[in-house]
Amino acid sequence: MTIADIEHIIEAWAPKWIAWEKDNVGLQLGDRSRHVSKILVALDVTEKIVTEAIAQRAELIVSHHPLLFRPLKAVTTTDETGKLVLKLAKSNIAVYSAHTNLDFTKHGVSFAFAEKFGLTNIRFLSPLKGLSSKIVVFVPQEHVERVADAMSDAGAGVIGEYSSCSYRISGTGTFRGSASTNPFIGTANKLETVEEVRLEMIAPRGAVNTIVSAMKTAHPYEEIAYDVYPLENDSTNYGMGAIGDLPNSMPLKSFLQLVKKSLKAEAVRYTAGAKQRVQKIAVCGGSGSDLLQTAVRANADAFVTADVKYHTYHSAEGTIALVDAGHWETEQVILEPLAKRLREAARHSKEQLTVRVTKFSTNPTHYSY
Repeated sequence: MTIADIEHIIEAWAPKWIAWEKDNVGLQLGDRSRHVSKILVALDVTEKIVTEAIAQRAELIVSHHPLLFRPLKAVTTTDETGKLVLKLAKSNIAVYSAHTNLDFTKHGVSFAFAEKFGLTNIRFLSPLKGLSSKIVVFVPQEHVERVADAMSDAGAGVIGEYSSCSYRISGTGTFRGSASTNPFIGTANKLETVEEVRLEMIAPRGAVNTIVSAMKTAHPYEEIAYDVYPLENDSTNYGMGAIGDLPNSMPLKSFLQLVKKSLKAEAVRYTAGAKQRVQKIAVCGGSGSDLLQTAVRANADAFVTADVKYHTYHSAEGTIALVDAGHWETEQVILEPLAKRLREAARHSKEQLTVRVTKFSTNPTHYSY
């Protein structure tokens, strides 16, 4: 399995185009054509993680936080990032990072976070908008299945947990080709009338060009009539945060203990909300304070995230229980699901691939009691 294969597996789940525009995701260091047999999965790329990767003879580190976030002016041993880059290059270890794209995808960081609490009916707290387009193409009846299949294989027609979704309306198309044409149906210089199907399929914004290309390859016409419409619908596959329900309500203090135990947190900071018992829980891995009011509007009893500022607690007090469980604690939950997805893909492809999650915590924050 090559590094390019690993990229494809991750980006089919968490495409780069959904990442925050200022983020730096994808292959950070290495050769895409290189074959890998051992991968180390970690939240951060630190000296300890690089040393562990060397000891395990891993050819690739897959991290959540990017090693390279800001442009480097130089790669030298006087800079911590530069030292790591040189050490990785010397050991021929590649680095791939999936950051906000893994935050924003279904079953990504926040979904894994919600699952730690045993929440049910998990969905996005704030679905992303404007990530989809609708492709409409007019196809002769006998070719519609071929065109629809080609578009579906290229990524069209996915709505939530459903695939190959389309809408079809039969109608009549007309055209007159010039003398230089060679029409698939009819003859040049003659007005033709053809029974056609209007085929509509949803397409991810980042895959429109690929889907249109596949559609054109499968379509029999010389000149193809099609439209691409941008949509403002809520995305069913991409969003920020997650919300779900505990199987039963519980006192806030009991929920705080559940948070600590589930996330292996030494301590949590919180402010109480309007209710003494909680059941509907909103979460966001990492720095999610900006979603506080979204959680309130969703009628969540508690919102668990990280990096909460003092005045944000004031905004929540008496309205919603706001819990800061720590940045590392709320994001490390994705490491094992990420490793599991890579292992399953390798098994499906009958490839020999060992994927290990780091045995070290890269959490720089500690508590003194």
